[in-house]
Amino acid sequence: MGALIAAVIGVCGTLCATWLTQRSGERALVAERRNTERLRQLEENARSKERALDLRRANYIALNQAARRYFGALSDELHRLPSHRAVPDAQPAELDEVRVQYRSCYAEAQMVVPDTALNVASAVNRELNQAYGMLKRLQGPTPRDQDGPQQIRAHLDAARKLLHDLRQEMRLDLGITH
Repeated sequence: MGALIAAVIGVCGTLCATWLTQRSGERALVAERRNTERLRQLEENARSKERALDLRRANYIALNQAARRYFGALSDELHRLPSHRAVPDAQPAELDEVRVQYRSCYAEAQMVVPDTALNVASAVNRELNQAYGMLKRLQGPTPRDQDGPQQIRAHLDAARKLLHDLRQEMRLDLGITH
């Protein structure tokens, strides 16, 4: 009888050991799959962040270049203004082309740039467009009384400072400066 009990216990032990080994293997496999999935997610998140950073960097470069070209074209046009309010013979199309390129870059920036940089970009946009509007009115037949080269220069001076602030904000966002 004792031998029978020992045999039953031995068989049960062998079956339980097999079952426990199989169960332990399944748990290890599940844990390994979970860990692999977690690592895959971390890598995907890192790639996604890198793509977003690359997109912002490219947009920042384009916006900075376009804004500075727009600023330069406005300054050039301001220097071409006659001292009196006569309509010039021909208006160079360069300013309008530069403005279109700038507006395209600014529109893209509105979709990918964080609010901190976008607030500064918006202020730059406002100043440049104020200068553009005054300049076009002075070149046209119906300028306003408050339009003048000094007011345009004031908007361009404000834009120059804001362009510096924008560049600093973009560099800060990219982690280039502190």
